[in-house]
Amino acid sequence: MLAERFWSEDRFPVVYEDNHPKAVMVDMETFEKIGMILDNLMNREAEAEDRLLSSSGLLEKLMSEAWKTMPAQDWREELDEL
Repeated sequence: MLAERFWSEDRFPVVYEDNHPKAVMVDMETFEKIGMILDNLMNREAEAEDRLLSSSGLLEKLMSEAWKTMPAQDWREELDEL
């Protein structure tokens, strides 16, 4: 399967208003692909792992710990290190 970087600013013309990017223009084929992706996300069934994480109480513990942690200064660099 050919992998393509679908969500790229270089792929779509950007519409500016007062020198600020406000919107992008897409062709109908891309619009239909985006619609299909959104439909699939909205209509997907919950994954077993999602239910397990939610019912275990672990998700709340992880969120609590995350709120106690200081945000990364350079999250991109830290992510690249992983």
